[in-house]
Amino acid sequence: MPPRILSPCTLNCFVLLILTGCAKSSGPDLAAVKGHVTLDGKPVPNARLEFSPSEGRPSVGTTNAEGVYELQFSIEKAGAMVGPHKVKITTERATTGGEGGEPLVPGSKELIPSAYNSNSQLTAEVTPGENIIDFSLQSQPD
Repeated sequence: MPPRILSPCTLNCFVLLILTGCAKSSGPDLAAVKGHVTLDGKPVPNARLEFSPSEGRPSVGTTNAEGVYELQFSIEKAGAMVGPHKVKITTERATTGGEGGEPLVPGSKELIPSAYNSNSQLTAEVTPGENIIDFSLQSQPD
């Protein structure tokens, strides 16, 4: 029996299905996000930022001593999903470790008003490309 040859139309459909599947498996559209966090004009070190889209995984980042952060979507991927996000910023950390041979890592108190974390109304729009999103927080929010 002679080998069966696919028609050009069938072959094109097959290739299109493969390419569509590959595009979907690459993950969501991500964009780089970085910026500064200040409280009353002063940098906020060790603040944790969480950008949460309406659907999908949030991105997180932690500020350095100068209040600069950069978001990570996952261990392997930097950035955040393109689109609108609800934002929370906190300095509160629970004490960790101290079990077995682990060192005890002391927690930290919340230095940022609840209007920016547990009761946050902060939002940010992540657009394709590089995003610089700064947060100038106030001890007495409006």
